[in-house]
Amino acid sequence: LRPAACLSGKEPKKTAAMSSSARPAKGAVGLCAGAVVLGCMGTSFVAAPFAAEQKALSTSASLRGVASLAPDAAQAASTSALAVGACLGAVAVAASTAGARRGRAKPAGSRVTGVACEARGGGDAPIVVIAGPPAAGKGTQCEKIKSKYGYVHISTGDILRENVKNGTELGLKAKGFMDAGGLVPSELIVDLVKDRLSQPDIKAKGCLLDGFPRAPDQAQAMVDAGVKVDRFLLIEVPDETLVERGCGRRLDPETGDIYHLKFKPPPAEIVDRLVHRSDDKEDAIRVRLGNYHSQIDGILPFFKNVVLKIDGTGKPDDVFGLVSGSLDTM
Repeated sequence: LRPAACLSGKEPKKTAAMSSSARPAKGAVGLCAGAVVLGCMGTSFVAAPFAAEQKALSTSASLRGVASLAPDAAQAASTSALAVGACLGAVAVAASTAGARRGRAKPAGSRVTGVACEARGGGDAPIVVIAGPPAAGKGTQCEKIKSKYGYVHISTGDILRENVKNGTELGLKAKGFMDAGGLVPSELIVDLVKDRLSQPDIKAKGCLLDGFPRAPDQAQAMVDAGVKVDRFLLIEVPDETLVERGCGRRLDPETGDIYHLKFKPPPAEIVDRLVHRSDDKEDAIRVRLGNYHSQIDGILPFFKNVVLKIDGTGKPDDVFGLVSGSLDTM
């Protein structure tokens, strides 16, 4: 016995739909056809000889008046043979199906890429927030982050000035509060930030938000607006160290450069013209630190899943090693 396609004397035609992913299943299809043939041949190779033997026994038994059971036995043997063939056929079909599924499976690399892309919010460039107390070294770290990762560095002050200067709708709203001597509402600040985050350069390069949010209500407004932060870098430095850093600062009014009497001494010839700013004096520094601590404790819970605390007491390069280690794992 042969399959119908073989009885016709023609080989089945290959179609364009037969892709390379289906080729591994050919062996299983052949096994399936073979199993069907085996099931059919079972009648001849098993049932026929058994029936002949039973016929002889039946003739002898009839002489003694015993009824013959040969036809029923032969039928049972034939049925058993067909059942064996059907079982083998089922195994072959299962193997064929599994092979076809493996052929259609996506490469492991594409699955990993998809998962990574989804984890990053569908492939959008990251949004990183950097925060810390006064004199913690945020400015230095921002420069290093921009240099290595190419993020667009923005602050709310820059955004406000730019919108007011360009006379945008949001800028005009903010100007009304500023001209009246009031604080710009957090909701409006978040609208300005969200508008800036939608610009092409941020979408392409990513963003480094410097010192925002500054208060819990701004953090809440960010969450309500759907702004997704990928990493919240918090630089930590003890208050006494910060006071020492702040008190030693001196400004060169001619160049705008900042020096430190201990950590970055100025050239001797310009020492007399340096200025000790009022907000770099101890009393002012301690007031600013108190305000910072009262706000940051209410901000962190909104970003608890992406916060990374950085020890900011080391040298700038050592601190940046900790910062880059965090950003590299995003």
